[in-house]
Amino acid sequence: MNWYYAEDSNRKGPFDDTAFAELVKNGQVTPDTLVWRDDLTDWKPYREVAPTTVVTTQEGDAACAECGRTFPKSEMIQYEGSWICANCKPVFFQRVREGMTPLGAVTYGGFWIRFLAKFVDGIILQVAALAVRFLVALVLIPSEQPLPFFLITTVVGVVMGASYATYFVGNFGATPGKMACRLRIVMADGGKLTYLRALGRHFAEILSSITLMIGYIMAAFDEEKRSLHDRICDTRVIRLNA
Repeated sequence: MNWYYAEDSNRKGPFDDTAFAELVKNGQVTPDTLVWRDDLTDWKPYREVAPTTVVTTQEGDAACAECGRTFPKSEMIQYEGSWICANCKPVFFQRVREGMTPLGAVTYGGFWIRFLAKFVDGIILQVAALAVRFLVALVLIPSEQPLPFFLITTVVGVVMGASYATYFVGNFGATPGKMACRLRIVMADGGKLTYLRALGRHFAEILSSITLMIGYIMAAFDEEKRSLHDRICDTRVIRLNA
């Protein structure tokens, strides 16, 4: 597999796995260096692809989950199954304290578990929509004023859906359906979404829907299980540990 990395806006490479591992080991490629390889669709910081790098280690050595470089385990610390080198320790634990999830140690939510979460959210919203329609019907008799009834219920439905997604994702990192399925929506670096990005992601789902649901199906084939709206908003859906 061929590797490339960016240096001062110039592309360096190709390098095979062994040569690239040497660049990482001597520090020429850092966790923030943009890299690309044959199976990637776009350039990414090395920290995001380091866990999947094929690294040959001697007995007693381990690859750092943050930077991907190999060190003797005696010079590293272990955190929830991941080995962290001394250089990356401050950055790693700062990310943990800020509520960020080190993406090298996560499992992405696949298509079917996300479908189940979406189904649960759909039921919750449908029940709420029925209650709204009932209340509106008490004021406007649909048979006599069908247009106002349709407009009001449609607008309220859109507002409810947007508010539902924005509040729960912005506050908890997941809608009730995703919480039930132990899923969380995070940024590419594992950080929490802002309310504004949560709102934008909700409306970006429209594009996933109007493409004959292909935008959702993309999650079944993407290496990070990203749907179209995840790509647009640079988000990931991860599975929480049991």
